[in-house]
Amino acid sequence: MIKGQDIVVLAALMDKKSQKLTYAGLAGAVCLSVAETHAAVKRLQEATLLNGERSPVRRNVSEFLVHGIRYAFPMRASGRIAKGMPTAYAAPVAADEFATSGMVPVWTGSRGDVQGQAFDPLYPTAPEAAAGDEALYGRLALIDMLRGGRIRERRFAEKKIGEML
Repeated sequence: MIKGQDIVVLAALMDKKSQKLTYAGLAGAVCLSVAETHAAVKRLQEATLLNGERSPVRRNVSEFLVHGIRYAFPMRASGRIAKGMPTAYAAPVAADEFATSGMVPVWTGSRGDVQGQAFDPLYPTAPEAAAGDEALYGRLALIDMLRGGRIRERRFAEKKIGEML
């Protein structure tokens, strides 16, 4: 069964540079332990989302993210207002495409100073990993758009992720 941290690892492995990292390097990039990272890669391979070389299987990843992620990992608001990193349509990857007013979705944590509606990330360390890698941040924000966005946001995220794959 796929876990939230597996999706964070998958998002990292959508970058060819990350595919060449050792497990220790990949673990550092996604802020997980080496054991958690190795287990995540194994689960992703068993689910046929990664091949034996740790590369995403494009068709399967696209199908899962576009049609399954919002059911397996729905984006849930914590019900509170907090400061954090903007995600989904409010993140830098989509900021030029969508007007933001009022409470924007944010991942809470020690990073970020935007006030908004607090949402749970795929895994608690995802905001920390995203803060250290702008490209990973963009991919995770697009995945959040697929997890809980409106139709226009989901179509935008589907197109951008398709370009990345």
